[in-house]
Amino acid sequence: MTQNKGIFDKKDAEKTSEFKKVANSYRSGWQYAEIGFQYGASIVLCTLGGYWLDKWLNTGNIFLIIGVLFGSVAGFVNLMRSVNYKNNKTGKDGK
Repeated sequence: MTQNKGIFDKKDAEKTSEFKKVANSYRSGWQYAEIGFQYGASIVLCTLGGYWLDKWLNTGNIFLIIGVLFGSVAGFVNLMRSVNYKNNKTGKDGK
């Protein structure tokens, strides 16, 4: 009589765990890519808003400069919040 091994044998179970490890590494990589994209997007959007205000109000470049500074500060604050949240979620040792 043959023995029932279930759906997966030992070799298939090891492959599944390897696939999960690869999927988790891609997932964490995309999370960091998203943080970088948000940082750049905040700078670009605030800069474009400042440029639009300068053109609309004919004020030179003052709102453009304010937009760049505001976007940089806002992006950096968001970057620090995201990194601290990621560290608190995973633990201090990174595991």
